Amino acid sequence: MTEEPPSEKDVLFYSELLQAYFDSTDDAIFVLCDEMKFLSCNKTTQTWLGTPEEELILHNQRIPITRLLGKQLNVKEFSTFFQSALKGEAVAFEVFMDPPQGTQRWAEIHLTKVDIETGDMIVAVARDISERKKHIATIDYQSHFDALTGLPNRNSLIKHLHESQKTGISTLSPLVLLAIDLDRFKEINESLGQQLGDSILQETARRLSQATDTLAGEFVARLGGDAFALVINDINLENARIVANTIRRLISKTIDIESGKISLDCGIGIASLPKHTDDAGSLIQLAEAAMHTAKIEKLGVSIYSDEASITSTKRLQMIVDLREALETGSIKPHYQPVIAMQSNGATRVEALARWEHNTLGHVSPNLFIQLAEEVGMINKLTSHILATAIQECANAINDRRIENLSINISSYCLSNADLASEIKAYLREYSVPANAITLELTESAMMSNISATNKTINDLHCLGLKLSIDDFGTGYSSLSKLKQLPIKELKIDKSFIIDIESNAEDAAITQASIQMAHSLGLTVVAEGVENENIWNTLKSLDCDYAQGFWIGHPMPDTELFLWLEKSTPAAS
Repeated sequence: MTEEPPSEKDVLFYSELLQAYFDSTDDAIFVLCDEMKFLSCNKTTQTWLGTPEEELILHNQRIPITRLLGKQLNVKEFSTFFQSALKGEAVAFEVFMDPPQGTQRWAEIHLTKVDIETGDMIVAVARDISERKKHIATIDYQSHFDALTGLPNRNSLIKHLHESQKTGISTLSPLVLLAIDLDRFKEINESLGQQLGDSILQETARRLSQATDTLAGEFVARLGGDAFALVINDINLENARIVANTIRRLISKTIDIESGKISLDCGIGIASLPKHTDDAGSLIQLAEAAMHTAKIEKLGVSIYSDEASITSTKRLQMIVDLREALETGSIKPHYQPVIAMQSNGATRVEALARWEHNTLGHVSPNLFIQLAEEVGMINKLTSHILATAIQECANAINDRRIENLSINISSYCLSNADLASEIKAYLREYSVPANAITLELTESAMMSNISATNKTINDLHCLGLKLSIDDFGTGYSSLSKLKQLPIKELKIDKSFIIDIESNAEDAAITQASIQMAHSLGLTVVAEGVENENIWNTLKSLDCDYAQGFWIGHPMPDTELFLWLEKSTPAAS
């Protein structure tokens, strides 16, 4: 018994059913002859191409798909894969479609050969992968570009350096890398807020991008944080130094902010390929080592040398040692006496951080305090010195051997919202009255960011602590700004005191500072008293307190208490 052939009605039904299935899918499905012309297609294909099926398959005028792909490169790519499919190979590829009447999109296309009596046909199934491509592009952008500034990032810089090396870097045509790191950015970011910090980074990026045009720079990148890099081709080291100094001037131009103006400086390290290394991947490390040397030694600009590498390695080790010293309490306060000049010898002391390293011996406070600020350990260091000094001097304060204890506070600490509560806890624990403690803040720290640090300063004042402006005369104070602050004391910088006997200008500045302070009801301390003549001169100018090596060197607490039992030369 033979099966009856399907009726014309059945054929029509299944044909319509199959067409409905094809039209319901989001994929574009179309059939091409061996000349890449359309034989059939579903509705998605028509939507993509912006052309109805009637036009695509019009008898004797069938449109080849190559006319609808757009760019010639896409046409060539599709044609190559199509020929492979005609040979019976399984083909899958991605292509960018840009039809004249349709919408641009990325498509993943699968081609399959179908053999029929009338000839070979290719069935194509195309899936829109535009969103996937967009996602991949976003990930690729994020891995190679900085989201905040839009500059290439470290990964892009490394790639650029390797590509540049392949083009033929030589001693006659060297490549120079400048590693640039902003000064005081962490302080600004913490004091004025991240939003302003981000704006400063964006402005720095804009200025460096301009430099790529005006200073023959080829490539600028953000390395991370407040660090940037500039690549310059075909330049010698001395000319690179000139460019670096120009960049420093460019960066140091004032930036307008809501509360006024702010200016920055930077340290720049320079390394050259192939002079310093023949490995493009190492060039960044060498430039950064030179940059650290520039910052540590306050050179502004430094060209790489073996010493720079050693300095960078030492710096990393010093960071490790500093962290360990803070954990073990190896950094201790020493105390320098501060003597009343107009009365009979009332004694105050200033706590100064000192570090005796196991192998290096005495480490300069300027070095480790700056390092602590740079690597984010300054709050921990300050808390340690505050707690230890208050504990060690508590008895001497309460039995009035010490009138007042002064402690330096880094400008970075003014962004610590918990500073006042920390100090309050120390005072309560060791039963020390708040008015027996003076916090010394540098003039530049208090004056440059009054609006940003005002809450912390007021919290400290409300606690009952005395506030002093340290190193007065080295910043940019004005009477109007001084009056805004709850300060009780000015401390004249020793640079004005040391030569006060022989330098009329220093004497005049000191006298004017004392008179101005007294008119505002402030106490005056002069530091740098190195001999009796300086003492006598300051006393005649009506200075209130004196501090210096002639009176006493910084000393541990045990020596301080022995010193307090004796009369000082100044008090006699």
